[in-house]
Amino acid sequence: MSVSSSVGLKPGGSFFPLFAFGALASLPVGQSPSVAGLAAFVVTALFCIAVGQTATFGAAASGYPGHDPIGWPEALRRAACYASVVMLAGALAIGLHLEHLQWVMAGSVVPLAAGNARGRLGRGLHRVAGTVAGLGVLLGIYHLQLPQLALGLVIIVLMFPTEGYMTRNYGLALSFFTPLIMLMLELADPSVNADVLWERAAGNLLGVLAGIVGAQLFDRKPR
Repeated sequence: MSVSSSVGLKPGGSFFPLFAFGALASLPVGQSPSVAGLAAFVVTALFCIAVGQTATFGAAASGYPGHDPIGWPEALRRAACYASVVMLAGALAIGLHLEHLQWVMAGSVVPLAAGNARGRLGRGLHRVAGTVAGLGVLLGIYHLQLPQLALGLVIIVLMFPTEGYMTRNYGLALSFFTPLIMLMLELADPSVNADVLWERAAGNLLGVLAGIVGAQLFDRKPR
């Protein structure tokens, strides 16, 4: 996170690294991730970073909407805050015996993207409302009982509004992102059921609360 903040990489923050690391860490003991899948992920991520960074050079740089890179002291301070909040969220999730810790920990860092208490509360509410709306969309898709090929096409379609609204209306983007992630999980593991939906909603709510409280404890300095 410190490196991405210091050089201005997008997407910023630690949501996606946390979610990916938590998903891999939740694999059953003795089961290894697919080497081919990991290779495809790494190559795709590096390609996206390279394409994104081209906007900071040449004629495109004048209209680049990204934030300016920050200094290392500030980047390290933010990283320390993120680490403290994530540990708080993870401890709460373990204490409550929740299985999908990555949802709680990833949800806890979402409010930190805002620079003050009001902004963090608003972003947290967007997270919860968008997740609940997304679960409603997902239930509607489940009702159609689509075959796997059709579900794959639905996932592709959901990617466009997710990326289109992510920087404009976070709550609306989450209403597409939530079914997108859950459908991807279902294709990878058909055992996903209603209990998993409930755990995702509860995990997000717990994570957001931990993020808002943790920000007040570990990062009172306005940005």
